[in-house]
Amino acid sequence: MLFGVKLATEIYKPWASSYIDYEHLKQLLKDEDPARRNQKSRRGGESTGGWSEKDESNFVTALDSELEKVYAFESHKYADLKDKVAVAESRISSEVDDFDAFQRELDVVLAEAQELEKFTRLNYTGFFKIVKKHDRLYAQYSVRPLLQVRLSALPFNSENYSPILYKLSSLYAYVRDNRAKGSLLELNPTATLSQAPTASATATFKTFKFWVHPDNLMEVKTFILRHLPLLIYNPQSNKVLNLSTPDPTITSLYFDNADFSHYLEKLESRETAPSLRVRWYGKLSNHPEIFIERKFVDTEDDVVQEQRVPIKEKYVKPFIDGTYSMEKTIRKMRERGAPAAEVAKFERVVNDMQAFIRTNSLQPVLRAVYSRTAFQIPSDDRVRVSIDNNIDLIREDAFDLQRPCRDPDDWHRHDIDDMGLEHPFKTIRKGEISRFPYAVLDIKVAMRAGDAKIRPSWVKDLMSSHLVKEAPKFSKFAHGVAMLFDDEEYINVLPYWLSELERDIRRDPEQAYAEELNRKKFGDQPLDLALKAGSPVPGGAMASILASSEAIHGRSESISMRSFIDEGGERQQILHNLDEGEEDESSSSSDEESEGGARRARKKSRSSAARSWFKRHGKASLLPPGVERPKRLIVQQGQAMVEPKVWLANERTFNKWLQVTVLLSALTFGLYSAAGRYNTVAHRLAYGYFALTIFCACWGYGVYMHRVKAIRMRSGKHLDSPFGPIVICVGLLGSIVLNYILAD
Repeated sequence: MLFGVKLATEIYKPWASSYIDYEHLKQLLKDEDPARRNQKSRRGGESTGGWSEKDESNFVTALDSELEKVYAFESHKYADLKDKVAVAESRISSEVDDFDAFQRELDVVLAEAQELEKFTRLNYTGFFKIVKKHDRLYAQYSVRPLLQVRLSALPFNSENYSPILYKLSSLYAYVRDNRAKGSLLELNPTATLSQAPTASATATFKTFKFWVHPDNLMEVKTFILRHLPLLIYNPQSNKVLNLSTPDPTITSLYFDNADFSHYLEKLESRETAPSLRVRWYGKLSNHPEIFIERKFVDTEDDVVQEQRVPIKEKYVKPFIDGTYSMEKTIRKMRERGAPAAEVAKFERVVNDMQAFIRTNSLQPVLRAVYSRTAFQIPSDDRVRVSIDNNIDLIREDAFDLQRPCRDPDDWHRHDIDDMGLEHPFKTIRKGEISRFPYAVLDIKVAMRAGDAKIRPSWVKDLMSSHLVKEAPKFSKFAHGVAMLFDDEEYINVLPYWLSELERDIRRDPEQAYAEELNRKKFGDQPLDLALKAGSPVPGGAMASILASSEAIHGRSESISMRSFIDEGGERQQILHNLDEGEEDESSSSSDEESEGGARRARKKSRSSAARSWFKRHGKASLLPPGVERPKRLIVQQGQAMVEPKVWLANERTFNKWLQVTVLLSALTFGLYSAAGRYNTVAHRLAYGYFALTIFCACWGYGVYMHRVKAIRMRSGKHLDSPFGPIVICVGLLGSIVLNYILAD
């Protein structure tokens, strides 16, 4: 989409006059476009000889005027927002009578903050777009350095919205607490707010991960803020809290070995894969508290356990090497009179971590740096939400001793930590850093045993909205390794989500709403179908068939299936088998993982039964009016998003067959030319080799085209073809034996 169209579409109407006048600036460039001037000159008109100093001055003056207009408006609105928040805070001192009206006021302020952030982002993009267009048309005049200087003087894009969000978060928490207090007092006059609900002991936490486009990030934050308060990170030991502090920066050093065994286990077993990392908040030069964290699977209880050990910076390297086992910390625990069981447990954790590092030959391989915004109600952990933004993934390995990224004798990169580098780490070499383009939304929800629904409902609304893109089991560590070590020397397996990065994850709100309605219609609420004989038939599988037909023809109205179902008992049994074991499509990603194998088996059996039935009865069956039998499966429609390595592997195999063909042809014609006129043995062997040459060429091309078709059609068949190599080997062996026999 052109930026002019995007700006006109997303503009906030009440502030329309305060946006950058992009069309006017573009018109200034078009009026003096060299192509138009040359065309005007060819038509006999007067030509001014190109882009003049006056034209450049007019454009720069107009650009600077627009910049000052945007800056003045943004500064005024930002100050107005702070005043409104201050007025709302002052009302807390005097009791608020109508909490609904007070929340509506907060909603207005929050919506205005969201629009102001969008206003800033659109205008910032617009200035750089128009300057880029100018510099491309008139390279002798570069305006980009001037724009950067003016943005430094008028930094409308550098406003920090965190203080406003923090204060609004506390105001929303005030409204929620007072509403909860009123409801509790109505039910029980002696109840207090300390009786806040928490996750029950029988509840299990399920994690859902999503990608958030930068254009939707502020809207997602404000949506969550209406339901959960912000968690403010305070690194100071005292109780002084600075609300102007931005979201904390988290640095994680992930460990692995030269074989990337943990990376491969992460892709295969995901949640149950072991991991080890070193984590700290802020800059390492500020000497923050450092933690060594290990995640593993307890074989006895078959649950994922986490171990965490706080450690000082100077002891990290000795701890990794195994020369320091936290003796000082253990001694201090005993001096303070800590229970013996607690000390023994700490010693066991330390020993387990060091044995884990030593056994797997682990070393730091990847650094992940990101800023985190967390949401959670204090003392209520039923819903926990975090948003990681500005994700930078940096190589931290020392595999190549000739050119290591990190000093092999140290545990971290000093070129980053000593200089205090921050996002976007512009001084890091190109091949050593990967910047993830989206924010990662992590939602943890407490689920009771046997409960398939996600509560509260606003979490489900957010998960199904157009603001987020589902990314089940996304891992920063796995993504960073895949992007920075994508070489056959290191890894050959890539995560599934890389192909999604090539698409725009933003969706139209109306389309997302229609998809959600369609999902609820055919997933959560299956059609109630029945045979003419009166026997009820589950409708989940048939609903999916209807959904497929409607998706092909773009129909949204319901279709009567009476004409599709006859009185035959065999067809009734087939429909029952198709739908046996059908589950709710709205189940969580964790349920899909735990029951993935069984579900795939049921899906395979249902699809095979469907193919068998339609093969025998498909032509004779009657379809509803307006419904046509699809010529291709739905899975085979649309653009095939296939990893480049798959295509390249097929081409490499074809090239190998061509090499064998060339070698056989050289052997054939060399033997035929070297043989005399009367050497019939050599001639016959040459004919045999020539037949193998023709077979090799035809087989290689045939296999290549067969695999290309299978890849495009998303076929699940095996692509191995052992027949050709066997024929070539048997033919060569037979020729050698015949040569030996006939030569005697």
